[in-house]
Amino acid sequence: MLGMHNQLSNEFRSFLMPLEFFYSKNEVKLPEIFPINQDMLPELQNKLLAHKVDMTSTLSKFHNSEIYINVIDNEINENYVLRMVVLKTIDGDVPVEFGAIGIDLSRLPDNMIDEINDGRKPLGKLLDDHNVEYISNPRGYFKVKQDELISETLNNPVSCDMYGRCNEITDINGFTIADIVEVLPNF
Repeated sequence: MLGMHNQLSNEFRSFLMPLEFFYSKNEVKLPEIFPINQDMLPELQNKLLAHKVDMTSTLSKFHNSEIYINVIDNEINENYVLRMVVLKTIDGDVPVEFGAIGIDLSRLPDNMIDEINDGRKPLGKLLDDHNVEYISNPRGYFKVKQDELISETLNNPVSCDMYGRCNEITDINGFTIADIVEVLPNF
């Protein structure tokens, strides 16, 4: 796996799969990623990352604005979508999250799939809009030394430390809807 670090367990590497996919695809080295415990997150990042709800609603409340996605790169097949995205506020067009997501379309209603393929609304918003019952399962937290891609996407200086989480969204029966890697800018 291109750019993976020796300190990452195989389990944590699997959590990073959506992000690692795009870095590998573009033959770019993954930035330095260090798994951490929740209690190692700074106070604000802990508030924004350490919860069992979707990031869309959390960031929307924090920034007092609806959120939309800007797709940086994607791969789509009949039943699965992989995307690298930046989430931005509608009010002010401020980047509030960089991330990558893999979505299993076979677990979602047809009318929601059309909106996913449209690529404007974040998954959390679509799940709520379509009344899809789900469970958010944070799988791990990390510190990342951002690279040029993350820096440009989030308008933050290169090489500063940022924080993120790996999350799994499941349906109420425990089947995975999405695997997500989420990185917050420094606020």
